[in-house]
Amino acid sequence: MKSPPKETRGEIIDLLKKHTGMTAGEIAEELDLHSMTVRQHLSILEGEGYIQHGREKIGRGRPVYVYQLTQKAEERLFPSDYPQFALRILDTLAAIDGEEKVNQLLEYQMEAKLSYHLKNIQGKSLAEKIRLLAEFLNEEGYMVEIEETSNAYIIKEHNCAIDLIAKKYPQLCHHELSLFKRLLNVPVERQCHMAAGDSLCSYKISKFNIA
Repeated sequence: MKSPPKETRGEIIDLLKKHTGMTAGEIAEELDLHSMTVRQHLSILEGEGYIQHGREKIGRGRPVYVYQLTQKAEERLFPSDYPQFALRILDTLAAIDGEEKVNQLLEYQMEAKLSYHLKNIQGKSLAEKIRLLAEFLNEEGYMVEIEETSNAYIIKEHNCAIDLIAKKYPQLCHHELSLFKRLLNVPVERQCHMAAGDSLCSYKISKFNIA
């Protein structure tokens, strides 16, 4: 799991995981640190998207900033059994109804995801669509990098959020490629593939020849 830099920030993350909603003063007291030092770490963590703050009124005093973890922190920094659970569900479905039912389920899930993202992406330029697609993928943990050439964009996924499942059900990768093509409405070619032994997945997206 990716962790925030610096040991103190990791301690703050762990503390906010155990105690939802703490002030900078409470964190400083718990960790035996100066409040200014804690605020500097909180500012960095908030800039990285791991924590967020809101104003709360405590007693008769003025409202104070209260910090808590974001969904990004929950998903990226704390291990879960979701991939194993999802794999067991697919294995059970295959055992009961056959692998064709698994494929139907994955196709349905792809269509639902396509419908959801199309609402935000329609009417945008290709560059805007690719930026939004990268944001969607990063929210799911794919660690996306975008490169641009004179005639194409290259999307690089440095992490596969569904690696465990994709290795057993490679049709997931086919659905991902289909999703990209339909969202962007231009030719998309997979160039690298983790499931084939590459260190990343990458896709070449043509700037021309709209599909």
